[in-house]
Amino acid sequence: MQRKSREERVKIASVTVKWEHFLPGLRKVEDYLVTRLVDGVKDTAAIRAAATLLPEGIVGAPERPQGPRRKALFVGICYAGTESYLPKCHEDAEKMKNYFCGHWGFNDTPEDTKVLMDGEGASESSRPTRDNIKAGMKWLVDEAVPGDSLLFFYSGHGSQQPNFNDREKDGFDETLVPVDVETCGMLVDDEINEILVQPLPAGVRLTCFLDSCHSGSGLDLPYRWNPYMEEGASWHLDQGGYYGDADVICVSAAADDETAKGVPAMGEREDFPSGAFAAAWCVACEVHETQCKMNWKEMLGIVKEVCDDFNWSQNVQLSSSQKFDLTREFNFHDCIPNSNDKKGAVVNDGETPVYPSENKLKKSAFIQHMQQMMQMGMPPGMDMGGMMMGF
Repeated sequence: MQRKSREERVKIASVTVKWEHFLPGLRKVEDYLVTRLVDGVKDTAAIRAAATLLPEGIVGAPERPQGPRRKALFVGICYAGTESYLPKCHEDAEKMKNYFCGHWGFNDTPEDTKVLMDGEGASESSRPTRDNIKAGMKWLVDEAVPGDSLLFFYSGHGSQQPNFNDREKDGFDETLVPVDVETCGMLVDDEINEILVQPLPAGVRLTCFLDSCHSGSGLDLPYRWNPYMEEGASWHLDQGGYYGDADVICVSAAADDETAKGVPAMGEREDFPSGAFAAAWCVACEVHETQCKMNWKEMLGIVKEVCDDFNWSQNVQLSSSQKFDLTREFNFHDCIPNSNDKKGAVVNDGETPVYPSENKLKKSAFIQHMQQMMQMGMPPGMDMGGMMMGF
């Protein structure tokens, strides 16, 4: 029997059948789990036909003749026409797309790469609204299988909001700020983890870049490290994180309590981003490509040095779904096996959490601050001083 391609759908009456629905011994058709000749299964023509689509012993997704897939989603938001305006920020999405497609093997095709950006001429479907960003994230991880490498880049405002389940030690969730934040709200780290990280199986690699304020734990990954830690320091377990199966690495522009800087003057260059973190990362990548191959620890060390040299007071952060040796060679397409023997939320590792009374006071003060900033049309966490802007 000739297999259908990954993208094909077999349409039977009103029932849609996907290859990934078929599990060993089962034939899953929409809400029905169908096995051969099992009593109690609703007997309809569509289900009986679907149950015989595959012969016994053939299960799972078909092989891809083109090999592992590489997909990327780029989001850039300048908040044009608002008090939250970030000059050139939306252009960073297009510039970083060109860089990653030109240097790291991602494909600049509609099937493999999507860009969401606001600004003049942006269509409604490509605007970085809350719904469009969520849909883009779901598209990125949809049907991912072992061997795939995925990339997510975000440039725009980041913020925080009170956390009320006492999982965050500082009392706050980290957020991304979509262009329609005033009407639809922010994207919270727990939700981002649920969409981007939890669906991915072991063997898939996802790399994320968050060029925004308060982004250190923006994906709620369980392990964190940064180049400002003492020499020899290893991964820190984040009690607000969630274990996952895939190999997910996130590089963030700033710690949870810091703002990230933008330097619009840099964005005047056709090939250079305006975000300080993204620019520093491009410098590190150029060293990696033209001078010597580096590991993850060395890459973040260069980003740190560039930020320090320009007095950009932000501390780049690294977080991961898996512990790995920081001397691991820098790459976007390798993948380490799942080493987590747990799934779901990290259990308190014994460190003292924020006391409930202190947490409540912080939340109350933060809510007042957030309300004041939103009345001014600005997400909390912005720094509008001089040529540099907080993201």
